[in-house]
Amino acid sequence: MNNEVEIQELNIQPQAGVIGVFSRLNYKPWYAIAEFVDNSTQSFYSHQRELSVHGINEVEISINYDDEKDILTIVDDAFGMEFADFARAVKVDSPPENKNGRNEFGMGLKTAASWFGDIWSVRSSQLGSVYEYYTEINIPELRKNNVNIVEIKRSHVDPSTHGTTITIRNVTKKIGSSRTKGKIVELLKSMYRRDLNNGLVHILYDGEPLYYDEYDCLSFRNQTWRKEIDFSFDFDGHCHRVVGFVGILAHGGFGRAGFALFRRNRVVVGGEDFNYKPDEIFGQAQSTIAHKLFGELDLDDFPINQAKDGFVWDDGLEEEFIKHLKSYIKEYVEIAKITNKDREKEEATSKSVSDNVQNQVQDAIEHSFGKQLDTTEPSLFDATPSTEPSKGQSALDLYKEYQTEQNNQPEVIDDKVRTYPIQMDGASKCIISVRWTLGNSSTWIKVDAEEDGSKADIQLNINHPFFKPYSEKEDFKSVLEKFAIAFALA
Repeated sequence: MNNEVEIQELNIQPQAGVIGVFSRLNYKPWYAIAEFVDNSTQSFYSHQRELSVHGINEVEISINYDDEKDILTIVDDAFGMEFADFARAVKVDSPPENKNGRNEFGMGLKTAASWFGDIWSVRSSQLGSVYEYYTEINIPELRKNNVNIVEIKRSHVDPSTHGTTITIRNVTKKIGSSRTKGKIVELLKSMYRRDLNNGLVHILYDGEPLYYDEYDCLSFRNQTWRKEIDFSFDFDGHCHRVVGFVGILAHGGFGRAGFALFRRNRVVVGGEDFNYKPDEIFGQAQSTIAHKLFGELDLDDFPINQAKDGFVWDDGLEEEFIKHLKSYIKEYVEIAKITNKDREKEEATSKSVSDNVQNQVQDAIEHSFGKQLDTTEPSLFDATPSTEPSKGQSALDLYKEYQTEQNNQPEVIDDKVRTYPIQMDGASKCIISVRWTLGNSSTWIKVDAEEDGSKADIQLNINHPFFKPYSEKEDFKSVLEKFAIAFALA
């Protein structure tokens, strides 16, 4: 194959002094590196069909930093670039034709490379093309000669060659310390968690593959605390949709808690110790909410800044977003307020009381339904509470007090369901299941029964205003449960 190198000049438009200003941008190392990863992943996703025809279904992106030589290298085996895309990649103010990807501004490679070091180069060949392109941007040299013309070298390669290599020399932003490297690795894992976990994208940092471990959600009150989020709201004439999930951490921690805010399946705000925690939802840093509430939210309709490390929403959009989000996750905020100690105490008490109630009610059922009922014998109705409501409180007072306490409180369900088989007349049998709820509903009992009478599910709202004064009394709970079963059977 002819390896003759052809040279073509390209006007990158601004004077070298302008490019030199990029070194003073307010970048963080992980966001600057993310600019290169954005280009690589977008090249892969935009051309998956063409790549798959050649049996290429994955992409590898390798990031290496030589702190002794001050050289940072980013290599990918994505689709690569032909001349038009290559020229656009190194030319300032030249956005891509398709602005719906992760490289929507067309400034990432230039700004990030110029921020990192004084001399950087790009080499790329597109799958199926017989050409490879190479150029070097030497900012001190361009500034010294006061020019804005660079050379693009074209050479012949095998058409199966594909991918892009970016090399940055004379690195001015040192990233060789173990602490800096650790932070870069952790935040890249978080930022590209969906890419890493879909099995299609492999990212290596200094030869070590990156993985992202999902957080476990809390199991409490007979459910796993994780739910999907999907809502929209209008602001300034535009619809803004929010999708994702909210959850409670099984193993809390301030660094892990908070929301990761995504755009186009890539984290914009988030990562351990960097998650989004508005005070209106999380309160103070020492609050239990700030250590337990977490989630992932996609904000594809929200405007983003050029560095792609934050949203442009200081015009009131952020406040509107927080207001709507808060209204959708009230229940989870309330659960996140519960301390580990109180949760463990509740679970232990629930199990203890529930087992005792089960035994007491089962004894009453066997006595009452084991034979024909006789009015002289004790039955389900023969027990009464051992305590009375506070003197001076009317039923209306109790109800008003209840409404105040229960306003905006979640409905939660006891994690112990008690089942009672009851022999009816003849050979028929009814299976009754009972569980307690702690809710804001005005309904004190809910019975869902099969038409043939073979099964009935009962939910008791132990926080109903007429039961609340007795709700901490174990003997009252057994009385209430007996009464509910009799009520359901009747």
